[in-house]
Amino acid sequence: MTKKDELGILIDALKKREEVLEKDLSVSKYNKYFDIMRKSARKLIDENRQEELLPYLYCDSISIQRDVAGLLFHCYPEKCTEVLKNISNMSVQTGLPRCFDDIRLSAVLALEIGIPENYP
Repeated sequence: MTKKDELGILIDALKKREEVLEKDLSVSKYNKYFDIMRKSARKLIDENRQEELLPYLYCDSISIQRDVAGLLFHCYPEKCTEVLKNISNMSVQTGLPRCFDDIRLSAVLALEIGIPENYP
């Protein structure tokens, strides 16, 4: 598998996770893409290619921002904490789509509890 392929697999998984939320599909589908995302991110980090994910930390998708903040937290703690704080301050009342409210909650929990040291 080429380096570009691994990044492409990860980005596809991020987009599929967002689609699952938007279409209110099953949790098992969401988790399926979580496993793909996590494994691809681990490979990229092990190859010292984590900076290739940085642009996605600031993309327009709240779901992708949250996932990438978790994946890169131990590589870029300050940047990821800032993104998680921004997401945690969002609400349905301020324009956050209801389908992403769980994303906001996961950002809150990540800030309160932390990200496991061995993640991804």
